[in-house]
This record gives sequence, C-alpha cells and structure tokens, in this order.
Amino acid sequence: MPKENKLTNLIRQQIDVENEHIKNLVDLRKEVGNAATRLLLLEMRLDSEKHVSMLNEMLEILEGIPTNTSLWDLELEEYIDGVSRTRSEKEFREYVTKENSVLENLREELKHSEDEGIKILFQNIDEDEKKQNRMVKTIVENLYRSARKTSS
Repeated sequence: MPKENKLTNLIRQQIDVENEHIKNLVDLRKEVGNAATRLLLLEMRLDSEKHVSMLNEMLEILEGIPTNTSLWDLELEEYIDGVSRTRSEKEFREYVTKENSVLENLREELKHSEDEGIKILFQNIDEDEKKQNRMVKTIVENLYRSARKTSS
C-alpha cells in the first residue's frame, strides 16, 4: 500500500469517479441510437478506462518512491536497464513516425469528406495523438538524455 497522503487519496477518488463514469457511459450507450453519439460515448468510455489504468499505475509507482521525491528526480536506471531503454526509445520514435504518417494521410482524406460527424470524431482522435506524441517527445528528449549523461 502506498503511504496514505493527499495525492494518493485524490488518485483513489479520481479512480472512483472514472469507474462511475464508465458505468454511466455503458448504460447510456445502450439507450442511444445515433451512430456519431454512440462512437463518442465509446471514445469517452475508453478514455476513462485508460485513465483508471494510468491512475492505478501511478499508485503502484508511488509505493516505491520516497515521500518528497518527484518522478522526474528518480534515476531512470531504477525502471529501465540500458538494453530495454535503447529498445523502448527506438520503439517510441518509430511509433510517432508511423502514427504521424497515418494521421497525415487521414487529415488529407478528411479534407474531402462531407460528413461533419466523422470529421469531428477524427479531429478528436488527432488531438489525442498529438498530445500523446508531445508526451513521448518529452520523455525521450528529457529522461533518456539525462540517463545517457549519467551512464557516460
């Protein structure tokens, strides 16, 4: 069990909120007939499920961290050895490259689509991917760079 503090309590509360949200979205989706609305409800549910997974992972990580230490202050070596670090960095970079290529093609095709509902849903996916790519870039550029410096 992680040390009980304000942060872990807030994380647990957010997990409860997300789980309730998931239940409500599943129930609502059963009652809705509109395709675009059903897709949006599905996306919202999947986002909440992702949030629950991430929050649970945060709790697990926080178990091993001294109280006043930030995740950024921890040595990367505690989590990833040299071989898997190199492999994960390569995988992150390849993922971003492939994802960007597919999304660029999709953006071009959507310029010609007349279906506003599809455009809005794909714009939402595109924004999610842009945000994720920014996070990957931050991790690769900062954490891996600092890990290389400490291992040199």
